[in-house]
Amino acid sequence: VPIELDDIMMDDIFPIAESIVEEEFGEELVLVRTPQTLTLVGELEEGEEDDYDEENSIDQDGAQDEDEEEVEILLTFDHAGQEVNLVKILDPVLLVGKEDENSPEQRILLTEEESDSIMPVLEELFLEQSLEEDEED
Repeated sequence: VPIELDDIMMDDIFPIAESIVEEEFGEELVLVRTPQTLTLVGELEEGEEDDYDEENSIDQDGAQDEDEEEVEILLTFDHAGQEVNLVKILDPVLLVGKEDENSPEQRILLTEEESDSIMPVLEELFLEQSLEEDEED
């Protein structure tokens, strides 16, 4: 079961996960608590990504259900007697943001109303670009 970023449990788990990522990957990867999801900054080495196999691929509730997102388990640890997995979502996630008026170097996520307005336009642009690329091939 995914733990939401604003869940009180995340306040306990994040420092532990951050420490484990630092121990396992050194300066190559850093775990960051970003607005919508935890983010690993850096790149997994090819050898680490090549270790992926079907046994390490599970959906969010632990089963192989085609309607669920598949994830790759990056690390596992126990917290308060509960197993916690830090996972990589295998399908790309698109987060759309805008410039923060108070801090131009920062981006903030769109409101639900802004998203309802902007996402159809972006989807159309992506579709058009995809069709153009297909025509070029």
